[in-house]
Amino acid sequence: MKDQYEFSRHRDALEKVIGNSFELEHVADYISREKLAAALADKVRYMMQYQLEELFSRLYRLDIFEEKIKEVMAAGGDIAKKIADLIIDRQLEKNISKLENPPSKPEDEDLAW
Repeated sequence: MKDQYEFSRHRDALEKVIGNSFELEHVADYISREKLAAALADKVRYMMQYQLEELFSRLYRLDIFEEKIKEVMAAGGDIAKKIADLIIDRQLEKNISKLENPPSKPEDEDLAW
């Protein structure tokens, strides 16, 4: 239940990043993590078959840890689903961190970039 709560709380950020990165249309329609993961897994599955290099490039840009990808691939099973879960988990982590650690303002506004 907590997982669905975190998903719901950060759905807008997930929609933007995942939707743009994987060209998923109507991401707002995925009201649950499971539905988003299933759609994302379909896209990952396609990319694994026809655009593997592009998939790895996107995973790198999304900051998905290489070690975790290797673990998933070595474990077997539904690799596309597991990669979709890694993508969602990582984007949730990044968004939670961003909310918990907002950028600090410099004491002197003239020194701000």
